[in-house]
Amino acid sequence: MDVDEVWVYTGSYTITQGDIDNGEVLNQATAEGTAPDGTVVSDLSGSAVDNDDTTDTDLCQGASIALIKTGVVTDSDGDKCADTKETIEYSFEVINTGNATLSNITIEDPLVNVLGGPITLAPGESDSTTFTATYIIDQDDIEAGQVVNQATVTGTNENGDVVSDLSDDNSPLEDDPTITELCQDAVIALIKVGTPTDENGDGCIDLGETIVYDFVVSNLGNVTLTDVMVTDPLVTVSGGPVSIPAGESDTETFTAIYTVTQDDVDAGFISNQATVEGTAPDGTVVSDLSDDNSVLEDDPTISSLCQDPMMSLEKTGVFNDDNGDQIPQVGETITYTFSVTNTGDVTLYNITIDDPLPGVVIEGGPIEVLEVGETDSTTFIGTYQITQEDIDNGEVINQAIATGEDGNGNEVEDDSDDPTDITNTDNDGDGDPDDPTVTDIPNVGGEQFEIFNGITPNGDGLNDFFEIRGITDFPNNNVKIFNRWGVLVFETDGYDEANNVFRGRSNARATISEDEELPTGTYFYVLTFPGENPEGQSAYNGYLYINR
Repeated sequence: MDVDEVWVYTGSYTITQGDIDNGEVLNQATAEGTAPDGTVVSDLSGSAVDNDDTTDTDLCQGASIALIKTGVVTDSDGDKCADTKETIEYSFEVINTGNATLSNITIEDPLVNVLGGPITLAPGESDSTTFTATYIIDQDDIEAGQVVNQATVTGTNENGDVVSDLSDDNSPLEDDPTITELCQDAVIALIKVGTPTDENGDGCIDLGETIVYDFVVSNLGNVTLTDVMVTDPLVTVSGGPVSIPAGESDTETFTAIYTVTQDDVDAGFISNQATVEGTAPDGTVVSDLSDDNSVLEDDPTISSLCQDPMMSLEKTGVFNDDNGDQIPQVGETITYTFSVTNTGDVTLYNITIDDPLPGVVIEGGPIEVLEVGETDSTTFIGTYQITQEDIDNGEVINQAIATGEDGNGNEVEDDSDDPTDITNTDNDGDGDPDDPTVTDIPNVGGEQFEIFNGITPNGDGLNDFFEIRGITDFPNNNVKIFNRWGVLVFETDGYDEANNVFRGRSNARATISEDEELPTGTYFYVLTFPGENPEGQSAYNGYLYINR
């Protein structure tokens, strides 16, 4: 009886990449043997004893691919910040993460046109040089502060199967988008310019006039600024809020009007700064202090004001006849009163009065503050004891000086004026009269009646008018003055009662031009007393000489 005998043989095979790429290993073995009679018999292997099928060993194909995408900003101008029209250079690293060779590998990117490829990669192999792309940055990207994007890589294995992957920014195991941060440099600048209206056209900025302020807001950064507003502690600013694109300026929206105050005039200038604020796309608030002419500086806006510090001092004197005997005596007093007026346009401080009259005593003061237009008639008072020389002269002539300072410490002074003297000599040329104060010392009840026959009306305070000493004791009088041709040039009743004295000017309307300055020469006076009269005479006449 024949018995089948089974022999078992084993063998090993190292799988190649080609096998994996094919997905299988196909193979057939051959068995041979020799019969006792020397005959050689053989058989091809099969899947069963009754066939010769090829042995097919399937191999697992794990085809996969990964893509890493990175972006770098090219800072062309070197300002360390992204600008429009600068670029992002993208690089792509493709990795065959499977066990099968991939071919026809390409990259698609909705943001850019990818250059390079297609390529083939063996398992585990990577490529970081073939594929590149360039993206041009626009303003929307800068406003967003970043560029976010993903590319897709595809490849095909030997079986025609397509594999793909969304790009990641740094790992082959993830699919995060590539985010390229863009610098947002939010910068704002403000220029404030003041233009005086000069309503009265005098070339100065005066009290109550206005200054029109214009504001220029510039966006110096690379992002749009919204909710832009200007505030100013000096004025209420009209206009806004506005949005200003990067690189642009607003010259029309914001304005303000300011009315000049006395404090401004006292200071001599108006100095001020405004503030501008705006909001960047990321919510950051940027601000700037104004400058007067440059977006790069923060100097205050200064408007200079004209200053005209002036004052007027009036001095009047009254003989007191202290013992009441109606006869002037040495040691009796004259009381001086002083009226100080601020006639300029700035506040005055620390006002004092100096009187060079020997022996005069000035009490009061200083006036700490004297506002514009204000008059002080109560602070200062002067007392003077008359001398024999004063009695002999029949008058005391004197002038005081008021001295003060403005808010900047500049000295201001004025010579006193006698408001009862209509000569109105202007010694210092300030438009304010500076006549010395003449205080008569009347010989009350016993003063000698005397007519002086010469005048020199030159404003020096001496012999400026036709003096008739003692005439005020006889107010019921009439004075007429004629020129050499007998023409009446001056007439008045109650001579020297209301400063109505003859100073070399005509007041005779019917005979000669009124207020005409009469020339040097000889004139003729007639003085009459209808009632009580001095020395028993009812009329006096004589010659009067005018010397200019």
